[in-house]
Formats: sequence, C-alpha cells, structure tokens
Amino acid sequence: MPSENKLYIVGLGPGSRDQMSLKALKSLKEADFVVGHRPYLEMISDLLDGKQVVSSSMGKEVDRARKAAELMSEGTVALVSSGDPNIYGMAGLGLELSEDLSRVEVVPGVTSFAAAACRSGLTFKEAVAVVSLSDLLTPWQDIESRLKLAAEMDLPTALYNPRSRRRNWQLDRALEMRPAETPVLVARSVYRPGEKLFWSTAKELLDNEPLRDEIDMFTLVVIGGRGARIGRASKESLINIVGIGPGSTDQLTLEGQRLLKNSARIFGAERYLQEIEPIAGGELIAHQGDCKERIVKRVQGARDALARGEQSSILTGGDPSIFSAAWRIMKEVTDLSLNICPGISAFSAVAARAGAPLINDFVLLSGAKEPEKLAKLAEAGFGAVVYNAGGQDLVPLLENVANEKPCVLAQDVSRGGEAFLTATARDLLEARPSGNRFTLIAACAGSYLKEGRIITKRGYQTKYSY
Repeated sequence: MPSENKLYIVGLGPGSRDQMSLKALKSLKEADFVVGHRPYLEMISDLLDGKQVVSSSMGKEVDRARKAAELMSEGTVALVSSGDPNIYGMAGLGLELSEDLSRVEVVPGVTSFAAAACRSGLTFKEAVAVVSLSDLLTPWQDIESRLKLAAEMDLPTALYNPRSRRRNWQLDRALEMRPAETPVLVARSVYRPGEKLFWSTAKELLDNEPLRDEIDMFTLVVIGGRGARIGRASKESLINIVGIGPGSTDQLTLEGQRLLKNSARIFGAERYLQEIEPIAGGELIAHQGDCKERIVKRVQGARDALARGEQSSILTGGDPSIFSAAWRIMKEVTDLSLNICPGISAFSAVAARAGAPLINDFVLLSGAKEPEKLAKLAEAGFGAVVYNAGGQDLVPLLENVANEKPCVLAQDVSRGGEAFLTATARDLLEARPSGNRFTLIAACAGSYLKEGRIITKRGYQTKYSY
C-alpha cells in the first residue's frame, strides 16, 4: 500500500562496506527504489539487484530528492548519501521535499571526520568544529567568520571540501589563523582505494606547495586544537577499540560486528556488554573500580590476550574518536598501535531522530559549563551539540541561544527509556526538563520546525530553484 511505503535517507559511511551500519544495509534491502549520486551507487552496486535505480550527477541534489519523494507512491525508497546524511548530505533536502514526514527515516552513517580520526589515532576530548570550505552554497564571509571563531576558541576543526582546482586559497586562509606548529591531519579517500593519511603542521602545509597540492575534494583536513590527542593506530593490530554506536545493535558497523564475533575477549562497561551480547563471539568481561582502574584492567586483559595470540576488543559507546574513553586507552598503550573501529556517534543518532539539524557547519562540545561559548557559536551560524548536559545546565544553555532557534533535547536515544523532544529554545526553557545525560542540539542557521522534525536548508536555493 502506498501509505505504508517509506523513504529512508541512508548514510553509506565513508567508503568501505565495512563501515556501513547494519541498519543502512537493512534499509537498502527493504527498498524497491534506490536514488543517489552515481559514484555512491557504484559503491553499493552488488546490493542493487532487483531494484529500480535512479542515478544522477553532482549538482542534481534537488532533482534526486524530489524524485525520491515522488517514488514513495510506488514503493519504499532509499535516498543515499556518502558518510552521514546529516553532515553536508541529503537529509535536509529529502525531508523538505517530502509530504509526509511520518514515513521518512534518516539512517545515520559513520562520517568522514570520525573515520579519518579513528584511522589515524586522533581523539577529541573536549570539542571539535566541522566546517566546509566550499563557498558554492555558503558565502565565504560566513565561512571565514566561523573559522576565526574556531581558531579563537582553539577548537580542533575538521575541514570538508578543503581545496579544488578552482578554489585553492581558502585552505591557506584557514591554516594562517592557527599557530605555525599546530598539527594537521591530511586524510584522502579514507576507507577507499588510494587511501592516504599523513600528519603535517599548519606552517609546513603553507610553505610546501607540492604537499598542499595533494589536498583535493576527496581529502579531509583536521586542524588540531585544545583537547585533541594523537595516538597510534594500525588495522593490523589484534587489540581493537570498537565503537558500538549509540545503543541498538543495528547501529553497529559491519566491521564492528565482525570484530566482536571474532574476539576471544571483549572488555567494556556492563551496559555496553549487555547491548552486544547477542552477537559476541568471545568472553564478555566487565571490571570494577574507578575509571582509571577499569581502563588499566581492560588494557592488561587485552595485552594478556595478545600474548596468547588472541584478538580482543575494548568497547566504547558511539564513536571512539568523539568524547569516549579511547584516548585513555591509548594513553595506557603507548608502545602498541591499536585498530580503532569507527561507530555511529551519539550526536549522529540524535540528529537523525530529529530530522536534519546539522546539515551546515556545526560544533560538538563535551559538557555544558560554558553557555556563553554556545551563544557565540550559534550567533556565527554554527549548529551546536552539547553532550552530557544535566537539567540544571539547560537553563543557561538555552538562554544563550535565540528564542526561536529549533532545538533537540534527547536522552538515551536508541536505548531503552529513550526521551526525545524537538522544540524552540523558548519552549524547552518553559518545559524545564529535569534529569541527567541529556544531549542538546541547537540547530544550524536556516533551520525550522515541520511536523515535529527539524529541517535545515543546505543552501541549494542559492543555486537552484525548487
């Protein structure tokens, strides 16, 4: 029946099939139609047998989203994005052009900056900003003001679309805002053929034109900052740090599932072990003690397994690179490289549940102790995600964003006892929610509420008419 058909807006992950989530795979299997940019469809060509496929070139985003919405009258549709559809992807446009949002589901994916961080051993302890340097859809003056603010706050910053043949100076401007010795990660084609990752500095990239010329639209650049920690990573390691996603096992990546099936020992918090128990292949081990004691015991257990030639996994919630215990684990294992398996981050799951609050530039913040920082970021047009906010933190946070700003307040998304609310900042203030472990999202500029979902315009209206 047409009323039962769905539209899945699916994040395929950064490239390799291993980084696709089980939920994304299930959504593709359910779809009668698959709509997407031609190169992304080629990534999943073996999954398209028996399906009607609609492909188009870059620049046809509006056409793809409109076609996907129209096809819902004929069957279930998967509109695909690389990475995460909420990060410079198709989520906003797909929701905006759909008539019945109750039948639209955004399926989050591992995004490129988290994949690059995991591959290189980079973790973010306090914050990370995400900015696209492409001025095709966003005026350069807005991009530049956000880069300056991120630099003033010493935020680690992931740069999407850093350089192209026609647009080769914006990256220089971003690097010039940072101290000369700031570490910079250059990650090209992560989890794809031709992958290349290397570390440099802001000064070295500015001074070395041949090195800078290696950076293109298939490259992601991460500028270091406060709370960014660099460890050692290797795909060949028998010790794995596995990001299990926000909760339900369908948010696991295929690599995560395989590692957990093949690990002789799996270490982690009790609640994480309970979540992955149905698919675990080895012994599940939880340790007692304070945070440091538990980390030390997990690492020692992994070392003991390594001495026996066994594979082991240490679990983190969400994605290991984003506000997890991964940096503590790597701090205890400085003599070894670890395999770090990306996961669907909590912010991705919350954003997908809310609709499309983060399609444009955004910042992730761990903790809620600096409400004035949130105000400056929101004023500059950043979307902002605040992890681990308590009820007592929400009033000053919400008072520091515009009254009509669409916001999300979530707790335990994808887990039992999920609580979730989308509303304006003013309405959330009036609701006065109480509790702990909230995630708050203040949506990007250009956002509005529709049928309880947040829609954000990516900026396609500046180039296209729809």
